[in-house]
Amino acid sequence: MTHDLSSKTWGCNYNVTKIHDGGMRVDLAGWHSGIKNGDFLILKQTDGTTRYLVESIRYESSPSDMWFAKASFAPREES
Repeated sequence: MTHDLSSKTWGCNYNVTKIHDGGMRVDLAGWHSGIKNGDFLILKQTDGTTRYLVESIRYESSPSDMWFAKASFAPREES
């Protein structure tokens, strides 16, 4: 499943907390329900959006939609 987080809104927001390997992997903290391991995240870039694959995600108990994740760059395939 793909989750578009590129327009940060109330209840659907994220922050990059650490960048690894020049942006090939990132650590994230965010708010949005329903994200699972193996899902894709569409994130905002300066000039558009990019896609990351969720490698691991851990939800908090309060608030229940807050999470911490590790994700890797997953370029979209051209059609």
